[in-house]
Amino acid sequence: MQILWLVSSYPNPYETTNGDFVERHALAVSKIVPLDLIHVVQIGKDRRTKQGYMHTKQDNLRELVYSFPFRKWHLGILDKIRYNIKYRIYYRMILFKYIRQYGTPELIHLHVPMKAGILAKDFAEYWQIPYIVTEHSSMYDPVAKDSFFTRSIFFKYYTKKIFKDAAAVTNVSAAMGKMVQELFKLQEPEIIHNVVDTTVFKYQPTVSTTFTWFHASTMFALKNVDKIIDAFTELTKLNQDWELIIAGNATSNILDKVCEAGLSNKIKFIGELKHNDVAKQMQQSSALVMFSKHENFPCVIIEALCCGLPVVSSNVGGIAEAVNETNGLLVESENVAQLTKALAAMMANYHQYNRENIAREAALKYSEETIGDQFVYLYKKILG
Repeated sequence: MQILWLVSSYPNPYETTNGDFVERHALAVSKIVPLDLIHVVQIGKDRRTKQGYMHTKQDNLRELVYSFPFRKWHLGILDKIRYNIKYRIYYRMILFKYIRQYGTPELIHLHVPMKAGILAKDFAEYWQIPYIVTEHSSMYDPVAKDSFFTRSIFFKYYTKKIFKDAAAVTNVSAAMGKMVQELFKLQEPEIIHNVVDTTVFKYQPTVSTTFTWFHASTMFALKNVDKIIDAFTELTKLNQDWELIIAGNATSNILDKVCEAGLSNKIKFIGELKHNDVAKQMQQSSALVMFSKHENFPCVIIEALCCGLPVVSSNVGGIAEAVNETNGLLVESENVAQLTKALAAMMANYHQYNRENIAREAALKYSEETIGDQFVYLYKKILG
């Protein structure tokens, strides 16, 4: 099979962690079949890009990452029109170049509909081949700050067209897949979860005598880190034998909040970690805590499970598809009192959680072999 991935989000020189969940899917699939992947960097709010090209090869995965020069005139809608026209012209040029070098693919796999989906749809018709769409975003949840429902008419129109004309739609969670299905009147989406490198994220016995909570995130507002701190402030009234390690770029407001609560000796910030270091920290921790306002199917939770960590999390998006009574506790979104109670309950009943079993069961569900096989099976089904 010659499969071409067109991806709207992917790690690049401007944003090294952007779309890293797509990269993990790509690595999993490329363990089974050769894969070509194209990403054209999308301009951020205040960023100016230069002409750029990055060609890397990871075993069976050929990554072609491009950027094109664009300078804003700061004229609002006119800048958007200029950018979209230039983006499409540049992307078309890249796809014709790809054909000349590597031939026509049998199938296009699109990750995240906008904006690469416009080109995926056009070129699938031009080459007379099918395309499928995988959605990773939680933007279809109305509580999301930058939700689908707040987007432009242009964005909504093309997103709907891209989904409707696809040979298949997959989502990383059944919960968000259902929202997408109902919103766009689609056939039932295929559910293929996010993936974990289980050679890195795996169970290791811990020797720590202190109960160590771990939280890792972008620290954006949707991650609710300030409310997590509120819950741990309340937890000190019930139990003081713990520490909380937070990985990510903390804002000054978060740092000040910890100081004001008098928890600087119990809540420690270790900055942004590389992927392998996240795994090491998880292996040394006792449990993971998350309290997001909305999610789809967060990688950090299934990575923690593959390390054998039980999880306390808000019950949003597809998290309940991974977390159950054998491996964690779920609480209502925004309910700090319930989160505090769950933290205390986890510590009191920690002996009931079998970390080796948690890791073993998670690895069976989310390993590269499992997820890669699911995508390749879908490709074969579509291609007959």
